Amino acid sequence: MIKLFALLTIACALSSVTSSAYAQKGESLKAATGKIDITPKNSVFIAGYGSNRKSTSVHDPVSARCLVLESGGTRIAIVSCDLIGVPRHASEKIRSMVKSVTPEHLYIAATHTHSGPDTLGQWGPDFQTSGVDKVWWEETQRRIAALVETTGAKLEPAALKFAHTSQVPKVSKNARVAEILDTELGVMQVVSPAGEKVIATLVNFACHPEVLDCHAISSDFPNWLYSTVEAKTGATCLYLNGAQGGMITALFDEEVLPKGENFKAAEMIGTSLANRALEIIQSAEIVRDAPIRTQRRIFQVPMENAMFKMLIKIKVFPNLLTKEGNVETEVNRITIGEAEFLTLPGEVLPNIGFMLKRYMTGKTKFLLGLTCDELGYILADEDFGLKIYEYESRVSVGSQMGAVMVQNLKQLLRGK
Repeated sequence: MIKLFALLTIACALSSVTSSAYAQKGESLKAATGKIDITPKNSVFIAGYGSNRKSTSVHDPVSARCLVLESGGTRIAIVSCDLIGVPRHASEKIRSMVKSVTPEHLYIAATHTHSGPDTLGQWGPDFQTSGVDKVWWEETQRRIAALVETTGAKLEPAALKFAHTSQVPKVSKNARVAEILDTELGVMQVVSPAGEKVIATLVNFACHPEVLDCHAISSDFPNWLYSTVEAKTGATCLYLNGAQGGMITALFDEEVLPKGENFKAAEMIGTSLANRALEIIQSAEIVRDAPIRTQRRIFQVPMENAMFKMLIKIKVFPNLLTKEGNVETEVNRITIGEAEFLTLPGEVLPNIGFMLKRYMTGKTKFLLGLTCDELGYILADEDFGLKIYEYESRVSVGSQMGAVMVQNLKQLLRGK
């Protein structure tokens, strides 16, 4: 009882802002999709694994993929980027440049590929130097904003199909606790009203895209997910990661090829997920009446991480802390018909993901990790600091992050 009271006190003591919007039932749905290549033209520092890893080639392009949906005057846009993360200050800058979608209805996510350019700063040549190519990153943010605008200008009548299953090929594992593994694959497909044409396919699955660890730019296994789905549907595919923290990673034979260069394994994983997604969505019912409801909570948590504070002090990370030393972030709940989406501002551990799904009421449930922010690993209060999660705790905002995030998500799930 004392612990519960303490958590509630934390959540209430820190500032939060709630907003919501509704699209009424019976309004026709419209949709559009688009994508752009955001691969750097010059050599850049690659994010993930160790520092000072510069790209020497491009195996496959990294991209930004956009889906815009509108119903009853409520328009939302989901953008998935083949990047390690899109921090909230970058998302806010992109939002400020977009006119066709209100800022709170633009959800920018990262697939978390470990073979894309550094967008956070911590993978530069050394600890004290940011690895972000500022010219490329600023231009990319402008281009993502333009992508949303051009996509929103192409809206056409649409319907939806939803499907989910936990019966998937064995392509992921929990490297920390093998038994805690969420294998649920969620699919939302946008089709024409009669269902004869596919407009877009959104695939949601929890797994680190970290098969590769070399000097080639790549979106990792999502590359083959995209190409397989798009070859069979003729329409854009988006990959949205799930609660893949601590440590949901790819399952493959690591002895076959040199470590970090197993492109065959990345191809197998991406292709297997794509084929399973297409299989389960094929017979799904077409939903033409899909009202959209959005809710949002902005909140603050203390920045406890000494390493992050040091990186802010030496200007590797921008100083966006409040005068109280807090970091501000957000969570969102989106319902589209009977489907339900929650956005997560970082790499949430799977046990938190399982708990959140128990509270969700949607017929199909989507957890959108690394969406609208990237704050590192997000652990439950009781897991923070445990030896098994020593690394995750070290790369986290702090011990209160998980508890406060969950409290705000529960508020959204209660309709507040």
